[in-house]
Amino acid sequence: MEVGKVIEDSLQKRGIRRDCDVCQLSLATEKLTSVPDLSRFHFLRTLWLNNNKIRELSCRSINCCLTELYLQNNNIKSVSGALSHLTCLQILFLHNNWIRGLDDTMHELRRMQQLQNATFFLNPISHELGYRHHVIHRLPSLQILDGKEVKPAERKTSFQIYSQDHHRVLQSVAFGRHQS
Repeated sequence: MEVGKVIEDSLQKRGIRRDCDVCQLSLATEKLTSVPDLSRFHFLRTLWLNNNKIRELSCRSINCCLTELYLQNNNIKSVSGALSHLTCLQILFLHNNWIRGLDDTMHELRRMQQLQNATFFLNPISHELGYRHHVIHRLPSLQILDGKEVKPAERKTSFQIYSQDHHRVLQSVAFGRHQS
């Protein structure tokens, strides 16, 4: 089925007639192979694109005020160049895809200062050494990662691992030692 028809059918089922009334849109399980142009939905806040066949991710046509994005269970290999403008995201589900490159992925998500809940499990990146601590360090606003609460001890360890020089300075200041 054509993507435009899928969108129109979804809106019709919910009785939505105007684009400005769309704040949630479900395009899950529609066999989509790419992200459709959604630029007409200026007030879109929640988008379900899960359980499709999306390979290449391009979300440039998605409103930057989106707060929830569900992309789990697709065939996505990379998020690079696709999500950085979505700075209002609070929830991002990307589990069960083919995403590689932990550093590149975290670089793409670095501007998401409000991201509280994210999933990356069942992706190659989740098997990289130090994965959980790396993600917690790079996305400090996260409260839940892969369905598990981020504990204060994990946050502290992540800070110590990935900010060793900064941590050493703080320790020396706290204990009155001079750096040589």
